[in-house]
Amino acid sequence: MRSALALAAALALAAPAAAQQAATPGAAPAGTAGRRVAQAVRTATPPQIDGVLNDAAWQQAQPLTGFVQRAPNPGAPATLPSEARILYDDGAVYVAMRMHDPSPDSLQMPLGRRDLTGISSEWAHVMLDSYNDKRTAFRFSVNPRGVQKDAFHSNDTNEDLGWDAVWESAARVDSAGWSVEYRIPLSQLRYSGTEGEQTWGIQVGREIARRSEIADWSQVHPDRNGFVSQFGELSGIRGIRSARRLEVLPYSVARVTREPGSSEDPFWDENQSFGTVGADVKYGLTSDLTLTATINPDFGQVEADPSQVNLTAFETFFQERRPFFTEGSDIFRFYVGFPYSVRGGQFGNDQPFYSRRLGRTPQGRAPNDAQFTAAPEATTILGAAKLSGKTRSGWSIGLLDAVTAREDVRYATADGRGETVVEPMTNYAVGRVIKDFQGGNSAIGGIFTATHRDLDGAEGLDWLPGQSYLAGIDGRHRFGGNNYEVEGALVGTHVRGSTAAITSIQTRAGHYFQRPDADHLELDADATTLSGWMGRASIEKIGGGHWRAGAFAHARSPGLEMNDLGYVRNADWALVGARAGYVEFRPGKLFRSWNVGLDAWNGWSFGRERLTTGFHAGGFGQFNNNWGSWFDINHEFQALRADVLRGGPSFVGPAYTNVNFGTFTDGRRRLSGEAFGGAWGEWGTTGGGYWAGANLNYRPSSRIRLSVGPNLNVSQDPWIFVSEGRTADGTPHYVFGNIQNRSLALSTRLNYAFTPKLTLELYAQPFVAAGEYSRFREVTDGHADSFDDRFHDYAVGTEIDAGDPERYGVRLDGEGEPDFTFRNPDFNFKELRTNAVLRWEYRPGSALFVVWSHGRSHFVQDGSFGVRRDFGRLFDDSLAPPTNVLAIKLNYWLNL
Repeated sequence: MRSALALAAALALAAPAAAQQAATPGAAPAGTAGRRVAQAVRTATPPQIDGVLNDAAWQQAQPLTGFVQRAPNPGAPATLPSEARILYDDGAVYVAMRMHDPSPDSLQMPLGRRDLTGISSEWAHVMLDSYNDKRTAFRFSVNPRGVQKDAFHSNDTNEDLGWDAVWESAARVDSAGWSVEYRIPLSQLRYSGTEGEQTWGIQVGREIARRSEIADWSQVHPDRNGFVSQFGELSGIRGIRSARRLEVLPYSVARVTREPGSSEDPFWDENQSFGTVGADVKYGLTSDLTLTATINPDFGQVEADPSQVNLTAFETFFQERRPFFTEGSDIFRFYVGFPYSVRGGQFGNDQPFYSRRLGRTPQGRAPNDAQFTAAPEATTILGAAKLSGKTRSGWSIGLLDAVTAREDVRYATADGRGETVVEPMTNYAVGRVIKDFQGGNSAIGGIFTATHRDLDGAEGLDWLPGQSYLAGIDGRHRFGGNNYEVEGALVGTHVRGSTAAITSIQTRAGHYFQRPDADHLELDADATTLSGWMGRASIEKIGGGHWRAGAFAHARSPGLEMNDLGYVRNADWALVGARAGYVEFRPGKLFRSWNVGLDAWNGWSFGRERLTTGFHAGGFGQFNNNWGSWFDINHEFQALRADVLRGGPSFVGPAYTNVNFGTFTDGRRRLSGEAFGGAWGEWGTTGGGYWAGANLNYRPSSRIRLSVGPNLNVSQDPWIFVSEGRTADGTPHYVFGNIQNRSLALSTRLNYAFTPKLTLELYAQPFVAAGEYSRFREVTDGHADSFDDRFHDYAVGTEIDAGDPERYGVRLDGEGEPDFTFRNPDFNFKELRTNAVLRWEYRPGSALFVVWSHGRSHFVQDGSFGVRRDFGRLFDDSLAPPTNVLAIKLNYWLNL
């Protein structure tokens, strides 16, 4: 649902929501290509940063006025006057902003921690394109309570809130409205040091929350593509050299874990203590390039991933949350995915660099006869370093290298104790370069990744490849007034390892070279290498008026494999598609803005098997009262499913349709929220289901925010894969079943801000899921015209029974001993994840974290679902004993 809203908002605005303005008419000559010009003035006496604009230095600066609306009435004058002034010296840029408001008691100014999002607030924005490349910018935002928010803009439209700088600001509310002062150290910016005059890009702006208004100094036209490219110019900066930039952030962590266990477990200790130290370092190698390193990083303050049950053969994709990897991640983006919702969007997350591989859960496991184990939850990152920046000649450079430790699991069997490797020491490397041309309208780039595992002495892990490599190129060109864009990308992959490792890749999900009816695939059990490629090309109308349109092509060869450091679900695909849409960004009688769109696609395997044909229609509208609604409809026609039998022959999957919709209320209100839901159904089968959810937000005061989000999912799938059974002669039998699948989650967040620097965040998510299987059946003819004719249903009591409650036995002739067995697939899984984070930024750049985590889970082989019963069991300590972790982390920022 959130992804649908994000897509809708992107189509509706066609530019990010950051702030801007228009210079005072006649105050300065027009800049390059008619851009507005602001003048920075050098000061010998810097202003005091207290939010009061009475310093004499401000009187030297040119006032920037004449702000223009971007929303809700693009191009109209701002409804309230504002002005900004800019000073600088050898150490910093200073900005003063005055936001006039005749009703200061109506200002919406919530308290919250840094990078406050998802809540209505007044904001003052300053954005500096210090490279003046019209593609990248540093954003500094402040609300009337002094809450800071900073971000890095890249590729003209992308925004990265993971970027954090160390800067000062102060805000003040008075009878005339409110004001804010900034001190932005030059050490936090990237620019070309020179004795001569520099020209930067600049944007300043304001958000008026109660009017849902965004006003800009340099007008941003919503019918044009791009955001940073619509900034004005900042001139008058002379004689500043590149600041010396060496920042060190040492930290220490103390943690104690109290978890359930058994006195018979030789590895169990009810209270386990742990302590460690580490550091993050930033060093400006040149004025353009910054080296960032982390030694023994700890991410204990990062929120855990949400609970979910995955019944597919494919890996779950998780968003990156760790600060070291989110900050500056834009430079490593290399988009090679297909832009449509094919098979639930399984092509949307393709990426050569998936940072969650670093510090992943160990891939090996203890022997099957192990009675007790002591295994690490995550692989230790010994150290990581990245070099990033943009040169004066237009080269963007990103290099990252990380080393993860060898991890062992200790175990105890009936015969004694042992230890085995579950993850080898591994080195990961990523390199990315991009060269801009024609003022950023064109670019060409490349990427390279490498993974090297030390498998010496790693017995039992010979199924892991020793080395894997990826190399790729990409490019784009905008034309027609920046309103049309052609893009393309091509990557090649190469994996080396033992025959066991390469065979494992060929036969697992995403490849299935062993498919008996795939003439274009051949399993090579003697291979020690595997190579493949993936590419995409597109042409789109991305701006200029209301209409949008595009055509796309995407392909991935059967041998593509980039999951050692990247992420891809399926190989062996070729897809083409087209889209068209209409965007209305000016208010009308009913809507503030709205859009509709239609996508269609077709896809085949490299053996010309038609794997998908479908379309998607969607729309979004925000009403004049700030409520809004969205919908999307997806339909896929009957087509072959090459992966359903997990290595067996292809299967004709039925057509299906799903419909999703939602509505949200005015986020400016004390009580607001959104409700959403959907339903899906297959054509010609009993498969179908529905889902519903909500997010309710309540703000009893400016300091407190409470969010509650229930989510219910109910479905029935009559052909879900259960097992591959083999008879004595080795003949495979593909067993499917009908599953009644139900899940309920309740995500709750409570945020309390004592001050902008001292905040408490609470998160809890109880989760219950149950799957009850019935009507077990075997695939007999996966290509039969009728869906039911593709199976043979096992007769209960003769062909199939459950004499053992944990396993089913199958008698193909209805007599004698079972020909094969399979595990009872019923499940009832319950989990609670809770954490509380107290964060105190006791000095700029330095913070103290106190983190408490509480978790519990319970599993039974029972497919029944009962909300009261299951939640009761989840909170029963005898059934789901809790694990509690208390950690204290202290870091101290040094600017050397």
